[in-house]
Amino acid sequence: MADYINNSLTFVLTLSNDNNDMGKIKEVWGAIGRHKYAITIIGFLLLICVVDPNNLLLRLKHRRQMRELKSEIEHYEQIRDRSVQGLQELANDSNNLERIARERYGMHLPNEEVFIIVE
Repeated sequence: MADYINNSLTFVLTLSNDNNDMGKIKEVWGAIGRHKYAITIIGFLLLICVVDPNNLLLRLKHRRQMRELKSEIEHYEQIRDRSVQGLQELANDSNNLERIARERYGMHLPNEEVFIIVE
């Protein structure tokens, strides 16, 4: 008889623990129900910002790289423009061509002596 009472008491305690667990589950489910829109919005933002292959973080990184590359393009376009201007000056003026040949490349006429003074 004592075993029967002991088993019954264990069964009742187990049921009461299950009811506590169910109460906790119902409480959590109720909290989810009350905040379902906030949870949905947070989940959507996480999906957009982190999980998606074209996520926001990757887009920001690519935008920064685009700015850097555009500034690099502008830099090289300026260099190209200066080179084109220098080439046009050389093509139009033979005195400039002779001056550059003498200064940069050390060229001279056959009957000349060149003295290079290093400062």
